[in-house]
Amino acid sequence: MKTTSKPSVWLIAVLLSFLAFNLPGQGLPPAAAGPTTIMEFEAMEYDFGTIEEGTVVSQVYTFTNTGDEPLILSNARGSCGCTVPQWPHEPILPGETASLTVEFNSRNKQGKRVQKVTLTANTDPPQTFLYLKGEVMPGEDAASDIAIEKPAAEISPDCFAIYPNPTAEILKLKMEESSLGQPATIAIHSKAGQLMARREIKAVDGPIEFSVAHYPAGTYIANVQVGERKPEARCFVVVE
Repeated sequence: MKTTSKPSVWLIAVLLSFLAFNLPGQGLPPAAAGPTTIMEFEAMEYDFGTIEEGTVVSQVYTFTNTGDEPLILSNARGSCGCTVPQWPHEPILPGETASLTVEFNSRNKQGKRVQKVTLTANTDPPQTFLYLKGEVMPGEDAASDIAIEKPAAEISPDCFAIYPNPTAEILKLKMEESSLGQPATIAIHSKAGQLMARREIKAVDGPIEFSVAHYPAGTYIANVQVGERKPEARCFVVVE
């Protein structure tokens, strides 16, 4: 008598479970690779109030690496092409403070707006969300196709200019020879008082560099304190 063997229900169940386990996730954030750290923001939401259509809103978000590993921002994207983030690409060491800039162009936008920015970093979870909220009112030139121009940065004769581009996007603070081996604290503020970056150095071993390519055009103050000396303010300008 000829018999035919039927596949085991248990084997089929195991096979189906294996296939289901190995299917790529749909819409799930990628897991952070390697050691993770903690990124804490001073504020994660900005209310720009009521603006006229065509206005460009620029907001700086300041954050600190409060974990034990270098913080690496691998990506930042806005919820639409009208919301553009710019962020530091160098590692932010534990204890350091840095910032990122988000611009919202309200051209062809009206009504209540909630613009979201998604950051991806070696944090757990890997995604962090920032928001710009407000209302855009129709402007007189709402229907026109006029390019929006940003005001030129005010350059003080006491400042030195930095042009953020592929060849010059680094602020380099040259330290005096007497500062070598000394601890130092550097804090960078915008002219309006917004903290952009803060770094503590255990021992100065040469020039101190900051990436400023993501800073909005404008005037900034770098407050430098070496050891127990009196802090010195150094002014610089980022020109678009």
